[in-house]
Amino acid sequence: MDLRKDFFDILLEMAKKDKDIILLIGDLGYSFYERFQKELPDQFINAGCAEQNMIGVAAGLALGGKKPLVYSGSIFLASRGHEFIRDDVAYNNLNVKLIATGASGFLGWSHNWQNGENEFDLLKNLPNLYLYFPESKEELSRVLKNDGASFIRL
Repeated sequence: MDLRKDFFDILLEMAKKDKDIILLIGDLGYSFYERFQKELPDQFINAGCAEQNMIGVAAGLALGGKKPLVYSGSIFLASRGHEFIRDDVAYNNLNVKLIATGASGFLGWSHNWQNGENEFDLLKNLPNLYLYFPESKEELSRVLKNDGASFIRL
């Protein structure tokens, strides 16, 4: 089940009620995030293809009392951003939600996992980081409302 549209619908309603919610995008999600960007431009950041930096920015926002959500491909968040997730988010138990697209790293012919790795293997031992794999809009809505460091794969 593809939960990307549901994610943006749920998030838009949450963010309209809570100005501390900030969405950071890794230069993807076209045709899904435009409504959020248009309606809440002050709560939207397109950081480009820079997952490590985006996670660092999200950690800083969380330390400042904001509620950041980082949206990018699962392979880029879990693999490229691993050190930043570990050091900046998990060790500090920050309220940062990492929203990952691409089931077990599949994003097409050019960005697949190698040797059977997956995001669960990379992240399962990090302290304070909850891993969620929602399978319905209702489950997704519940996990988005949880506080704390979270990795949510859509």
